[in-house]
Amino acid sequence: MSQHNALPYKKLPNMWNYLYPFISAGPNPVETVSQFLNSTRTPLPGTKSLYVHIPFCDTICTFCPFIRSTNYQDKLQPYVDALLKELKVIAATPYISQFKLDAIYVGGGTPSVLSPQMIEDLCTTIQENFTLTDDVEFSFEVEAKSATEDKLKAMAANGVNRISFGVQTFNPYYRKVFNLTATIDEIKRTRDLADKYFKAYNMDLLYQLPGQTMEQLHEDLEQVRQLATTTVDVYPLEYLVTSKGFLNMIKAGKVPEPPKADDKVLQHQFVNSYLLNHGYEQTHIYTFARQDAKYKEFRFGGTIYGRYEDEYIGCGQAAASYLSGLSHMNSAKTDEYIRAVENGTLPVMRANEYQAKEKGLIYFPKHMKVSMEYLRQHDLPSEYWEKLEKLETMGLVEQKEGMLHLTELGKIWYMHVMIELLPDDQKKIYDSYVETLQEDREFYENTELAVIQ
Repeated sequence: MSQHNALPYKKLPNMWNYLYPFISAGPNPVETVSQFLNSTRTPLPGTKSLYVHIPFCDTICTFCPFIRSTNYQDKLQPYVDALLKELKVIAATPYISQFKLDAIYVGGGTPSVLSPQMIEDLCTTIQENFTLTDDVEFSFEVEAKSATEDKLKAMAANGVNRISFGVQTFNPYYRKVFNLTATIDEIKRTRDLADKYFKAYNMDLLYQLPGQTMEQLHEDLEQVRQLATTTVDVYPLEYLVTSKGFLNMIKAGKVPEPPKADDKVLQHQFVNSYLLNHGYEQTHIYTFARQDAKYKEFRFGGTIYGRYEDEYIGCGQAAASYLSGLSHMNSAKTDEYIRAVENGTLPVMRANEYQAKEKGLIYFPKHMKVSMEYLRQHDLPSEYWEKLEKLETMGLVEQKEGMLHLTELGKIWYMHVMIELLPDDQKKIYDSYVETLQEDREFYENTELAVIQ
């Protein structure tokens, strides 16, 4: 056992997943985005992607904080009509018309609530208005209950070649707590249909669940191995950004407390070691691919957590876009979004221009490596090199063969590395956001580390 003072950090962060740079509320967001998209500037060489948001679900998972609604039946067709119109408008702008899309991701919400005809209309609109690479990765998020064969068949027939579905946990107790209503048989059916129609299929698993034991985690991982999707994304539950209702259940004692900080670290180590010892390889800090899988990439994820030159444009309610020098987000309300598009206005809610040349370094812990030559090309301020020197001294990162790598120790403390690398101005925004969330949710988790193996 190592004593508390031997650990590289004394506590776990309350929040560690973020999109960078943070989107602040700049003046005249619609005008800012319009001028950027209609400018004559040429996109830099890098991965280009499209994100499409479907904000509707049949049921709401108790922990889910995302923009979604179950009362969507009357709004679904008007929303899809507005979405198709926005896609056409965005694709025709001088800046985006130069994109050659490497990846497309239809996310939510639950995109599999769309009918087969809506799926065909959406895919056709994208293919007819955007330029795609020959090997474009085209992903659809689905939910096991609504991922019927006619819908998956419509996806495959219209260019979709990868799906992702959230299982989160196989444990009956936690499935009830989280309101995960798909049956295990429906999950297995979705996996089998995915194998029939697509070259790749991913599942999501959550861990560090309230009161979760190592035995329960082991059982979930055994089920993951049996399901044998081509990739699995394994995420620690980030309590502070879950829904207020879920946190209130914890505070009221209806749901157990989160695992202690030391147990969270042990669970993280266990997940990595289990999957690496059972036929998987780690392709991303959260993603593990079956060693025999023919397609192991998640190109869209590589764009989101990519370099300054890697860009994606988002369409739909609450969709975010991160371009080289501009970040913006669409309206978070369905009616406002539809109304703006119908009126011929960009449905933008927030936007700010920010030259995040350091983005490839900030996101480096997600990929676990980055080229030193690439970092030097951007002539980053000395503060970044000082941060890297500190992290290297701590044994969390290392340079070898021209690459900057997370060490095995660094993979344990990757959350801290992501926060350490933030520049001072963005770190202030991060700190303010964490504080605001804590006050808003009245939730202050004890993240102090004590003793760990």
